[in-house]
Amino acid sequence: MPALIFCREAARANISALAAVLALVLLLPVLAAGSAHAAAKPLVLEEYFRGRTVGEGVFESGIADIRRPFTVVTHGTWNPKTFTLRLREDFRFADGERDTKVWFFQKVADNRYVGTRSDVLNPVTITTGGQSIRFNYAAELATEDGPLAVRFFDTLTRVDARTVRNTADVRKYGITVGTIDLTFRK
Repeated sequence: MPALIFCREAARANISALAAVLALVLLLPVLAAGSAHAAAKPLVLEEYFRGRTVGEGVFESGIADIRRPFTVVTHGTWNPKTFTLRLREDFRFADGERDTKVWFFQKVADNRYVGTRSDVLNPVTITTGGQSIRFNYAAELATEDGPLAVRFFDTLTRVDARTVRNTADVRKYGITVGTIDLTFRK
């Protein structure tokens, strides 16, 4: 009789475990569809970057043997009259250096912007669509030896409704001299 009770209890435990696994298997597609739906929403600059966003990233250069982690806090304001997103970026590097950059992205058509910033040498044309935004621009960076002109090749990709990943190659004379990997979160 005790063996029968033990077997019945073991069977109940197995049925409970099986029910839990079955519930998880049935819920998994629903949960995945919810996150896929959030990620499927196109990345729109003035929607994602309106308000406060915080990013954590790193600049790395194998050529110069540099690794500089940083945080950036952005504050974006959208002006519906001029169709312009003003995006202030406040950088704080792990070594204590601070920097501020201010982008102006004017929406000139659906999925098309022109971007300007004080250290960017020419207006930047940005075409958007889907999960990623790609653009490149020449910028003048302040260094100990004076200004240095480099070209950034940026890709912003929506990871989910609250997260955007920004990767960039930094090039000089067509040679990649550094990379940036940055993740923004709302």
